Amino acid sequence: MLNTVGELWRIPKFPTLFVARAVSNLGNGISPVALAFGVLAIPGADAGSLSLVAAARTFPILLLLIFGGAIADRYGRARVMGWSDIVLSVFIASIGIAFITEDATVAFLVVVGLFAGLLNGLWYPAFAGMTPVIVPPKNLQTANATIGFGSNVAFMIGTAVGGITVAYLGIGWAIVVDALTFLIAGLLILPLAKIPQDRPADDSERITIFRDIRDGWGEFSSRPWLVTVVVAWAFINLGFEAAWAVLAPLQSEARFDGPTSWSIVLTSMALGMIVGVALAGKIRPKYPLRTAMIFAGFIPVWLISFAIPLPLGLVAVGGFLAGLGLDLFYVFWMTTIQTQVPPEALSRVNSYDALGSFLFGPLGILLAGPVALLIGVQNALYGAAIVSGLAIASTFLVKSVRNLEGRAKHEGD
Repeated sequence: MLNTVGELWRIPKFPTLFVARAVSNLGNGISPVALAFGVLAIPGADAGSLSLVAAARTFPILLLLIFGGAIADRYGRARVMGWSDIVLSVFIASIGIAFITEDATVAFLVVVGLFAGLLNGLWYPAFAGMTPVIVPPKNLQTANATIGFGSNVAFMIGTAVGGITVAYLGIGWAIVVDALTFLIAGLLILPLAKIPQDRPADDSERITIFRDIRDGWGEFSSRPWLVTVVVAWAFINLGFEAAWAVLAPLQSEARFDGPTSWSIVLTSMALGMIVGVALAGKIRPKYPLRTAMIFAGFIPVWLISFAIPLPLGLVAVGGFLAGLGLDLFYVFWMTTIQTQVPPEALSRVNSYDALGSFLFGPLGILLAGPVALLIGVQNALYGAAIVSGLAIASTFLVKSVRNLEGRAKHEGD
């Protein structure tokens, strides 16, 4: 493992990609703490307000994901990532300034969130296809694990920084720090645009983006294992995103002590992610998808621990297990896609992956607040756990998910 990691650091531009992702995820660790409790601190805001603001940041992602993948494949993944991060930093900074000047309103956060969501819709498929541009196929699983390890360490630091910054400097300054991390990440990524990548067609061929999208759908839909897992994750994320964005902060506020306890749970989850990617770098399962979905089963376990609720320490243990499962799944899943799908179609296929996986996530976020007001936060969390658990179990009914072996179709390096 160490020798393989050493090989990665000798690959030109891999350290840049690693650092850029880590810096960006440092900010991602700050934002769940700062923004959730920032919304709840606005006079007149309630659970429904939190749902609305969180959903505004996620619905637009669905609108641009498919186009984002085609745009990234055609015009360059690093270029799309870099400019998305830089422009996003401006929108995030405006939120921070609004809180500092005490001018933040739910309506303003919704509008800015819509623009932020559009930029994330461009960024995600570009990032998902960026690693194979830099790293040869034989090193992809270790590269995914290493990037995940660094970004999760940064996320864990971010959750701690977020809790401390909110407590001592205020919500606005915490969000400004988040904005700064996006700016730095964008400036680091932009120079990688000089690296050549496989294109869907020669520039002289006047093939439209819509043709690229259609071809990407063909690559996606022709693989039953891919469709099955993506559909399952649509329902898993229905429950998980509802809890992550709305229900868990509400439960932290009601049963524990708000931002500090939520920060502790997030830090524990990030620690689990770190352990998960460390294990993923060493494990080479014969059946990676079967193994990935088994570990995903820790997600409903965490949701139940929050619903009961167990003492904060045990909820944090549940968060650790969920983080462990999430990143073991992520590394095995991304490596399977990167080795089974043609390189020139990766961003487009990853667009369909992201679109399907997150299809119901915004709906879960939007409904979480009203449902919590109607039946209570505890019952809403139980419902989220049931939906996620059934979705995970359903994937084992499909033979290609159980039996797909971890062999690369596009090894040649």
